[in-house]
Amino acid sequence: MFSFVGKYIVFGAALLVAGCAEIGSLGAPTPPTPALALYGGDVIAAVPEGYCIETKASKPRSGFAVMVGCGVIAGTNDRPRLNGFATVQVGPAGSAIVAEDPDGFEAFLSTTAGETLLSVNGNASTVSVGGVKQTSGAVTVRFADQAAPPVAGLQTTEWRAFVDIKGRLTTIAVRGMAETPLTASQGQALLESVLASMLANNQIAETVVET
Repeated sequence: MFSFVGKYIVFGAALLVAGCAEIGSLGAPTPPTPALALYGGDVIAAVPEGYCIETKASKPRSGFAVMVGCGVIAGTNDRPRLNGFATVQVGPAGSAIVAEDPDGFEAFLSTTAGETLLSVNGNASTVSVGGVKQTSGAVTVRFADQAAPPVAGLQTTEWRAFVDIKGRLTTIAVRGMAETPLTASQGQALLESVLASMLANNQIAETVVET
């Protein structure tokens, strides 16, 4: 078993519980919000084009943010080209683990233990992994979970990315709507769009040494 697995199980289980705890308030009108400070500003949850932060469902003190099409929040029929539901869960300081062994992390997600953590209810038997790869310093996975989704009306297929941001394990999850599901390529594109926004807005400034 890879050395990171035990550590990830501890952090991963905590993140999943925190992320799904209060999503039920989704849908209450809130002002359009393109970014949200998590953990007092240590990390910024930043949305891709066409998306806004659903502030009432988000939990910034716990590092959790919900992203949906701005039209959903505004109560209009406007939807982004890739219409979906995304969450970002940033772990505590020092929880970064992906860069330690990305190949091992990638392999782990296809094991029974990995499927258990991917499942919304912790049951590996409901999960079927469709593909795992590395991109932009993250490990991404596409899988189907036959358990009830964390929010009613979402499709069973999910795209998830695991990446280290500012020393914190960060999990990005994306699903489409059951009535208009995202295809494999669309879901991956939306996931990578959220990932790119997160990385671009959380760059660590390089120290300039004068000579």
